[in-house]
Amino acid sequence: MTAMPEHPPTIEQRLSLVPEIGDTWCRVAGERSPRPALVLLHGGPGYNSEYLRRFEVFAGTGRQVVRYDQIGSGRSVVSDDHYVPGRFSVDVFRRELAALRSALGLDEVVLIGQSWGCMLALEHVLVGAEGVRGLVLMSGLASIEEWNAETLRLRSELPPEVLAVLDAEEKAGRVGSPAFKEAYAVWERTHVLRMDDPPPWEAEALAMFEHDSRVYDLVAGGAEFPTGEANELTGWDVRPRLSEVTVPTLLLSGRFDEATPAVMQSLHDGIAGSEWHVLEHSSHSCHTEEELLTMVLVSGFLACIGGGR
Repeated sequence: MTAMPEHPPTIEQRLSLVPEIGDTWCRVAGERSPRPALVLLHGGPGYNSEYLRRFEVFAGTGRQVVRYDQIGSGRSVVSDDHYVPGRFSVDVFRRELAALRSALGLDEVVLIGQSWGCMLALEHVLVGAEGVRGLVLMSGLASIEEWNAETLRLRSELPPEVLAVLDAEEKAGRVGSPAFKEAYAVWERTHVLRMDDPPPWEAEALAMFEHDSRVYDLVAGGAEFPTGEANELTGWDVRPRLSEVTVPTLLLSGRFDEATPAVMQSLHDGIAGSEWHVLEHSSHSCHTEEELLTMVLVSGFLACIGGGR
């Protein structure tokens, strides 16, 4: 990668992409160019884009980088009456992404999705969206059934005293209680972000999420593994349709990832020609845990599909 400006030009704005719910915060780094823009799709659903901000470094390579906080989360919070079951459906997020591209004139894009963001990227492609020139899918999945099976397996391998607290709090209907959160932190330190002192972009994203996690609680059930309640993602499965994904695709995951090799294998097998790298010192956050290697791999992928370094 060549030297990049420390502070690429940026614009932050609020857009009415899902008007029946509220406005969406977005940030555009870099200037419009013939190269496809990079659109960053954060995880959750219900997290925020702050932890992906390091990808704005690519704004120094002659392309725009767009990130946004999906409706209801991060800086895109809405009125309290919208935080009810069924409001934040997969279709809402899919429509929001399509409207974002339309509003910003993003005719050609490369989608970079992490975790749930991978699911959203696949949804966008599978409804026939035009102008997608490539996909970078980090720690993603093709099937909630597979994801649940693997995360429950990983959960069963946690220390017995941690597992006992998780079980007791779930049984009592106290997912999200202080005791549950303390035990759940062991899961996160093992399979989500294996760092004692996270960098600012991770710490600031987490603080924002902890301030308001309502969308995540509603849509994902409040944890990365199933907690017994059906939610908007229950039954989600695109394995039968992965052959329809014909754009160049880069898959990245970590050796200790909650998106285990079994989960990632379905994506790799289903998307013809996909390139898959397992980063040996990462869990669910290879973009932070092995930032340099991640950026080198993404840079090389962009070069191969027509972007420059």
